[in-house]
Amino acid sequence: MTAPLYMIPGTMCDQRLWHKLPSTLVDTSAAGARHLAIPSGASVAELVERLAAALPDRPVSLLGFSLGGYLAAALATAYPERVERLFICANTPCALPEEELRQRRQLLQWVARHGYSGISDRKIAAMLAPHNRDRADIADTMRAMDASLGQAALLSQLGATSERDDLADSLAQLSLPVTFCFGEHDGLVTRPWLDKLRQRRPDFTQCEIPEAGHMLPLEQPQRLAAAIENWLQAEAS
Repeated sequence: MTAPLYMIPGTMCDQRLWHKLPSTLVDTSAAGARHLAIPSGASVAELVERLAAALPDRPVSLLGFSLGGYLAAALATAYPERVERLFICANTPCALPEEELRQRRQLLQWVARHGYSGISDRKIAAMLAPHNRDRADIADTMRAMDASLGQAALLSQLGATSERDDLADSLAQLSLPVTFCFGEHDGLVTRPWLDKLRQRRPDFTQCEIPEAGHMLPLEQPQRLAAAIENWLQAEAS
């Protein structure tokens, strides 16, 4: 029986993140692709426990985007018996650089004092490939997801997940099909970290999608779907 597909979104993203993926992707999973929202929690460990509790008893195909990619990797390494295959989209599951941690702390302090007025045009542009920055459909979806989740979700997600362990050693021990997929212009993916991991595990698949930045499911949904379908067809151990 085909393992059901569960998909974890990124920071300030909801099920609309997947709406551009072709309907044929849903048909590749016996139970259909299911959105697995990021829960509230005080730490990565707590989020992982709550995500695991939301999964069925049998192993699943687990996909995570951005922050969801880190959480999917953390879940797969904590509960390998619950995961048949792992797809990490637009993320390298390692500790955040000090500069990003500093920026997050500043943002949290600002929002706590002044409130949250929504994702900025500058932030949207930074997450897209250069030729996608004038695409209103993508920007509108990003704004809508951000507005729906709001300040409480932002504070919860950033507060719980800024401190992260490097999962390279744990991932290297997994005996299941793993794919890393990211956009050509994604500056949030740490490529040297991924290169080192793949030296240890050359069987891990790496897929770089051209003409895409960080928001791969919205920028290049057809190409991402093709990579997901290849991963779903990979033979599990």
